[in-house]
Amino acid sequence: FSTSCSFDFNADNTMMAWIRYDESKVSTFSFPWYKGSHPSKEQYAEYPGRYEYKYPMAGTTNSTVSVQTFDIKARVIRTMKLPLEADSYIPRIRFTSDPAKLAVFTLNRHQDCLEVYMANPRSTECKKILRDNVDKYVSENVFKNLAFYPNRFVLTSERDGYNHLYLYDLNGSLIKKAVDGQLIVKSFYGYDTADGSFYFSANPADDPMHTAVYRSDSKGKIEKLSAEEGDNSAIFSKNMKYYMNVYSNIRTPYVTTLCNRNGKTLKVLEDNQALVAKLDGQHLGTREFFQFTTGEGIQLNGYMVKPADFNPGKKYPVVMFQYSGPGSQQVLDSWGTGSMGGTLYEQYLAQQGFICVCVDGRGTGGRGTEFEKCTYLNLGYLEAKDQVETALYLGTLPYVDASRIGIWGWSYGGFNTLMSMSEGRPVFAAGVAVAPPTCWRYYDTVYTERFMRTPKENAAGYARGPISQADKLHGKLLICHGTADDNVHFRNSMEYAEALVQAGKPFMMLPYNNRNHNITGGNTRNHLYTSITNFFIENMK
Repeated sequence: FSTSCSFDFNADNTMMAWIRYDESKVSTFSFPWYKGSHPSKEQYAEYPGRYEYKYPMAGTTNSTVSVQTFDIKARVIRTMKLPLEADSYIPRIRFTSDPAKLAVFTLNRHQDCLEVYMANPRSTECKKILRDNVDKYVSENVFKNLAFYPNRFVLTSERDGYNHLYLYDLNGSLIKKAVDGQLIVKSFYGYDTADGSFYFSANPADDPMHTAVYRSDSKGKIEKLSAEEGDNSAIFSKNMKYYMNVYSNIRTPYVTTLCNRNGKTLKVLEDNQALVAKLDGQHLGTREFFQFTTGEGIQLNGYMVKPADFNPGKKYPVVMFQYSGPGSQQVLDSWGTGSMGGTLYEQYLAQQGFICVCVDGRGTGGRGTEFEKCTYLNLGYLEAKDQVETALYLGTLPYVDASRIGIWGWSYGGFNTLMSMSEGRPVFAAGVAVAPPTCWRYYDTVYTERFMRTPKENAAGYARGPISQADKLHGKLLICHGTADDNVHFRNSMEYAEALVQAGKPFMMLPYNNRNHNITGGNTRNHLYTSITNFFIENMK
């Protein structure tokens, strides 16, 4: 739920509240520790150790949650009388401007019903003030953008198909809808209580690649404040009179300016010209956006990085990169675009003679809930089809060698790499899956069940995955995974490797000792990217 803080103090600092997690019935997961290096775990120099922690996998028992308060003067702990259904979540608690009102946000296990309670921290009584039923699931973006003001609070919701802003009083009565239409709110920056204006970043549903900073005034008139087209975000002053605008596009490193609340630039704080000058001497290739329509009539957005010495009369191998997870976006007109940002790894591959491509398929964000949630209960099916369709489209281009198209990704991108290479249409010559989930039964309850419900409710959806489709794998495959990955457990790659062995499918595998999901430490990241590069060179050049 995008938080690591489960406590808060009330407005007059007389009470503290927290969420209590009872993990006693949650099963334990463990993985081995070795001595390793960078850092070295000397305590395991002779015998390996083991790390154990509570990890509820899809369909299993979660923590039991409750809300407690502590009266600082009386030194009394109380438990709120919250009418919480079994297996429900409490993703946030926040004290309001009223010291006697604690807002408690709850979600059912299906995560499609958000309820807000006002709890009295002393009497422990709880009153439901708001219920927001959303089709399929409530996005975690709701909790990241939650904000409280004197006697009011702002909540985002996708109840009408697009992420919009709503202003409520502390009784749960809707005061106004601050954003409407096909504008999709990404980040909420603040509400000016003096003039009733809302400040936020958003993109139009028909233009998911560009993000701007906006203001919605007290009458609902929406004005775009950022001037440059690309990716814009803001950091506002507490009084909402000034903000720092951070702008970039796929060719321009971040530029930070100080602006007034009307969007007028007062000063350039950082233009990154030293980086621009450094990059000018790197013989970088062209970066361009494109669109195409799949065989199913779905229009998809992508970007392409071509070698600096690109020759349209030559046939090039292609390396496709993607993430593809629900609500994610990779195809953005932003300097952060690419597997390393700045499309710098893609530029390195382009210098090795590859064209690099990334396409956001169905299930990704920025286009509204209909496009984003169409993968519900069936993760990997439509996402894989769209990457295969991308390869088929690229194969029609006169400068692409259709027999030399590869694909790779990390985490969910690794999962969809395997799904795409096993989709049934043999379009990929090679692929690299880094830290891939290979069976959603192995992943945690909150994330997995948000999109898949439980294995008992959705047996068919859980049955489809890389392991069950191992016999359909086509193309050379490299799997990379950290042995101490506490997010996507190394178990995923090991069980998938066994399925490949039994299916008679050759593959290569690189385990990284004691590395977590980020696979870093010492020379590790350099070794990983060098191995990925060499694998594509050896199998597609």
